[in-house]
Amino acid sequence: MRALVLLILLALPNVAAADCEVRGVATLERLRVRLPGERLRTLAVTDLPVAVRPGRGNRYRDVRVLAPFSFAARTDAPIPWTVPTPELVVGGVLWLTPGADVEEVREDLDGDGVTVRAQVDAGVWVGRIHLPCDAIAVGHGESGPPPPAWEARGPRWVPQHDRMWISAEPGGGPGVRLDAPDGLRSPMIEIERRDGYVRVVARFSSGAMVRGWVRHHDLRALGDGSLVERPFRRSMEHARHALCRRRPPRRGEYVGPAHVTVGALVHSRPDGTEWASVSEPAVFTVSWRPGEAWARIVHVPGLRGDGRCAEVIRRAWVPRSAISLQGERSSGLLPGLE
Repeated sequence: MRALVLLILLALPNVAAADCEVRGVATLERLRVRLPGERLRTLAVTDLPVAVRPGRGNRYRDVRVLAPFSFAARTDAPIPWTVPTPELVVGGVLWLTPGADVEEVREDLDGDGVTVRAQVDAGVWVGRIHLPCDAIAVGHGESGPPPPAWEARGPRWVPQHDRMWISAEPGGGPGVRLDAPDGLRSPMIEIERRDGYVRVVARFSSGAMVRGWVRHHDLRALGDGSLVERPFRRSMEHARHALCRRRPPRRGEYVGPAHVTVGALVHSRPDGTEWASVSEPAVFTVSWRPGEAWARIVHVPGLRGDGRCAEVIRRAWVPRSAISLQGERSSGLLPGLE
């Protein structure tokens, strides 16, 4: 019996592994870093370059922080997904803009892209949006080309139900699903009709627009007082963390700016587990006592730690040979030893 099951599994077609990593500059919370034999640590980043794998679920996602420290983590915190610039997607049905609140990003089963849902107006979502992986980013998008000239002056319609499909062609083709449980704040404008379908244009306060074919019985004519104005804004907002003071330096201890060699490995303790590397030049704050072979990095621009003082990083040690303290490059001597 086991042999039969094995033969069946071997005969099944291989499912392509999804390979999507979305990059951008973002603020992310609850980055869990797990090291063998050590306590789980939680870090956060503010406006740093990151790469996020959307995955196929909604809870935990794999994250790589790219600079100035490079390390891998997982997070269950919200990801600020966006589109880099406004563009036409889904066969020209949807004009998607950075003002839309992109959510529920999942890798497609075939590994070719992602499926997303976007809130385009207050209480209005466009779902089942299939996009290439490089059509989304994390962080904030930028302005781009002007919106298409989709002007229309025909009859005005609103959805008959909470949900309906809008497709590129009557009866099929690429399409998206419109979810409007509370109705629309702007009507759909008819362009033409064909074989029981109505081609409509709809505009949303995020700047997004749709233009496609809807079944006639999914629409109803707009009556007076059918639309309700509701404010809309993107929901991803992050509070800044205030700086805090570190304890006074011990006697003979150097606490101040330093350069760390790019490529240097960062350890959880002297000679401990490597958990990050220095990936780009930056000015760090280090703590070092003369004669010691290791120095501790206590502040990394944009990185917040898991102690009581979030601006002070713990468990980030590098060999003394990998750092240049303030004044060393000009004098060749260590501070305090002239």
